[in-house]
Amino acid sequence: MYVLTGKFEYYYRPSGSGETPKKIILGKGELIFTPPMEDHTTVFLEDTELIVMSKNPRDQAAYESDVVRVELIDPKTLRVK
Repeated sequence: MYVLTGKFEYYYRPSGSGETPKKIILGKGELIFTPPMEDHTTVFLEDTELIVMSKNPRDQAAYESDVVRVELIDPKTLRVK
């Protein structure tokens, strides 16, 4: 993900682990790579425009077959679970 404008928090941890996610704050001109087998989520701090790239097809069917949904952040409080 390459940030064109805005700012967001990126939380991540090894997939399947119970450890507390680490956090990075990204802003304009910064890039982050998500490797395979990494749980991750974003919390947008302001309106943000991103360029998101993937080597895999990202049509809905391919995307859903490749995703396991995990809540790292409580969506109501935006606190780490």
